[in-house]
Order: sequence, then C-alpha cells, then structure tokens
Amino acid sequence: MTIELIGAAGMTEEIRQYYDMKMLSTLLPRLVFWSYGELHPIPANQGKSINLRRFENITITAGSYTLTEGTPPTETQATISSITATISQYGQYSKISDLLETQAIDPILEDFSVRYGEAMAKGIDIVVRDIVDATTTLQYADAATVVGTSGVGAVGSGAYLDAAELLEAKRTLARADVEPAVEGKFICFIHPDNTKDLFEDEDIVDSFQYAANRGGDNPLFTGNLGDWMGIRFVESSQVNIVSSYGMSGADIYEVVMCGKGAYAVTELSAQSARLIVHPRGSGGHTDPLEQYSTVGWKAALTSVILDQTRLVKIYCVSSRENAS
Repeated sequence: MTIELIGAAGMTEEIRQYYDMKMLSTLLPRLVFWSYGELHPIPANQGKSINLRRFENITITAGSYTLTEGTPPTETQATISSITATISQYGQYSKISDLLETQAIDPILEDFSVRYGEAMAKGIDIVVRDIVDATTTLQYADAATVVGTSGVGAVGSGAYLDAAELLEAKRTLARADVEPAVEGKFICFIHPDNTKDLFEDEDIVDSFQYAANRGGDNPLFTGNLGDWMGIRFVESSQVNIVSSYGMSGADIYEVVMCGKGAYAVTELSAQSARLIVHPRGSGGHTDPLEQYSTVGWKAALTSVILDQTRLVKIYCVSSRENAS
C-alpha cells in the first residue's frame, strides 16, 4: 500500500517554511550615564557651545581669618571658574528599497525604526560614558600590595571591586565635601561582572543578610545590589572595559563613583534626539521613481565633567577573567 508523504521522499513541493511574524528581541544594555548628569540644554539660536560657571569656595586656612582688634584683615580673593562644552552631532541611517518594504514578510520599516531607536539611546549613553571616564581622580584596586609597580600596571589578578574599594572611593569624595548625588547616596556605575564579585564579598553579603529588610525585596533574593553604605549601585554593561590594560595583560574595569554636580549633559533644545523616517515618495528629485525609504536617528549633544573632585574612577579586574 502506497502512502503519500510530505517529507524528503515525498511531495517536497508542498513543504513550506513557516515564518513567525514577530521578530526576535535583541539584547540591549541598560542606558544610565545620561540619566545622572545635570541637564543644561542650549536654547534655539544660541549657538552650539555652553559656558557653565561656578563660584569657588572661599579658602579657609588656619589663622588666616583671625582678626586683630582695630585692624582690618587682608582682603580675600574670590574665584569664579568656567567650563565650556561644545555640541557634536551623531547619527546613522539606512535606505530601504520599495520592493523590500512592500514585499517582505516582516514589517521592515517598523522593525528598522525600533532598532534605530535603540541604537540612538545606546550611542548617546556611550558619548556620556566616555567623557565621565576621563575623570582624573583615580584609585587602583589592591595596587598597594604590589611591590615595584604603580598605577594601572599594578592592578591584576584578585584586584576585584569589593567593600574596601567602595569605602575608599566614598571616603575620597566625602573628604572633599562632595554631596551625595541622589537621595543621600553616591552613584556608582558598575558592570555585571563587578556585581558578581560584590555578591561574593562577605562584607557585602553579611550586610544584606543581617541588616537589610527580610523578604523578597532583599538584594540576596532580587539580585539587584541597590544601596549599600550610602552608595547606590547602577549596573550597566556599558561600563568601560579596557582589554589587556593591567598586570599580565589583565582586562581592566573602569568603575566610576560620583556625587552631586559631578558632570553635566547638554543638548540643543531645537534638535532633541529623534528618530527620522522618510517614506517612499518624500525624496523628490533624489528619488524620482519612489524606490526607497530611509530611516535613521540624529542627536546633538555632549557631556562635560564639572568638577574632577566629585568623581573617582576605580581600576579593578573581575573574577570572570579568571573563569573565562
């Protein structure tokens, strides 16, 4: 008895491949650096640079302000400092043919728009991150234990981000009278690899185990570090990793902790970051036969460090490197 089949030995022309009409999601980093900068937009018709000024603290030194009866003291010189930031433009785009747009089984224009919106957000965050990373207040994890080597070259195996490094960075900021950034907390941008190391630090774990609220909101259950010792952890895969930068070619993580007024972000009020879609037929003489659409993004922005004393960059490694 002959049985008609649809497989490889049967009616292969009757086989079709089913296409799920929903695109798979992509993996995206958390976008955080822009969110914690002081926003100073530039109004329309006011150029593309911004000048920010700060009245510096009046210097107080021992004995310098003791008065002698009947004798005026020497006048004190006050200082106003300024910082200038200049906007740059950023953007990407793609051309989409009429046939691809009209005949593809997926909503191509819509999908391109979603991906470019995400690329815009990621690109903006990288711009700010790279400027924040330029802080000159530096801390080297466990560097003091290395004899004959200094700086990043002393940071190697085992020099992880831990409770001691965090407290040292916080002390540096507090000694400089830096105010906490939000809700009484300093902000610390950490990579997921650093989070793993912190959850393996007994001092950190004991704090959450014995001092944090019991229940499902405890960081030991949620896996989110949240706050610890006046530090708010903000996790992002965008935290910079410099390959082969440390001792014996170790990859170095650039963890940044900051307080209030550490850095600013600025954009053009008349050109906020936006997604731009030009449908077929809108190109005029550049697209005489209406053969393509375009989709892309454009942003005009920059960031600037306002006060180097309000940031600390911790150079450290991660246990991930030893496991990989």
